[in-house]
Amino acid sequence: MSARLAPLVLIGVVLGAAGVAAQTGGLPFRDDSGPIEIAVDGSVEWQQEKRVFIARGNARARQGDVTLRAEVITAHYRTGKDGGTEIWRIDAEGAVRISGTDQVATGRKGTYEVDKQLLVLTGKPKFTSGSDRISASRSLEYSQVRRRAVARGDAVAVRNDRTIKAETLTATFESDGKESDKLKRLVAVGGVVFTSPDEVFHADRADFDVASERLKLEGSVRISQGGNELRGQSAEMNLKTGTSRMQGGKGGVQGVFVPTAPSPAKENTGRGGKAKN
Repeated sequence: MSARLAPLVLIGVVLGAAGVAAQTGGLPFRDDSGPIEIAVDGSVEWQQEKRVFIARGNARARQGDVTLRAEVITAHYRTGKDGGTEIWRIDAEGAVRISGTDQVATGRKGTYEVDKQLLVLTGKPKFTSGSDRISASRSLEYSQVRRRAVARGDAVAVRNDRTIKAETLTATFESDGKESDKLKRLVAVGGVVFTSPDEVFHADRADFDVASERLKLEGSVRISQGGNELRGQSAEMNLKTGTSRMQGGKGGVQGVFVPTAPSPAKENTGRGGKAKN
């Protein structure tokens, strides 16, 4: 049996379906279930007692417009309520990439729990939804049910010309009414640095509402603009209007303001272009 044909036959037997497709639950970035098709350039190992099959060598799992790619994909299956076979967990290792209509997630390792619709990526994971990008050094969790991504360890979120860095970032998405999700809210905790074209904000915690562009900062707040700086305990800002309000707590509000140097006076010249005495 050839390496290309073996996976098709084995997976068809394991899932109890014709060919390689079976009704098994959904992959990440999908709201419905449907046939999952699995292919591999290498080989498949079927462990019947453990109810596991392992696809090695440029393995791919596809469901509708969602594709999971990795060097190794391990599928854990069980008997469903209707007596059929269903996949309840998928592990992926080596150059993991999951892509949907408008979302892409990557990492070195990944685990997807089908019942919880929970994806966990490790190994410098990255997540992109539309123009919004999130990355971390340790782990990234994405819950399809909650439409929420949590990035841990040197987390960074980029949206247009704004960047938020923190130890932990929690991003909440909402449907745009089509097939994509858009960022709704972003909460940052631990060493927060929020950078915009004109200002830099530092805090222990930040809460950013994307639609209204309202930003709340808490704990050791610093707002820097050019050479000017304000320090306090908390602050609320409307980035649309440019208005802000800062609370100082026990220490009050402190600030450093650097006066702008006046422009050099232009030399008064006559019609002939020479300076008048």
